[in-house]
Amino acid sequence: MDNARLLDERLRRIIREIGGSAGEEIKKNLLNDFGERVRSALEEYAQRETLRLLLALKKAVDRA
Repeated sequence: MDNARLLDERLRRIIREIGGSAGEEIKKNLLNDFGERVRSALEEYAQRETLRLLLALKKAVDRA
């Protein structure tokens, strides 16, 4: 009976460790994905703002 209890405790510890490391891996993947999406969104925003600025500058030059 003691062996069964020790095996059960050991198995639970192993499962907890595996679950924890799997959770950390998922967090890393989610953070990397989130970071890439933020960078992409900022790049798109910067491109739109640059285009808007250039169009405004062109209009100003055309008026002059």
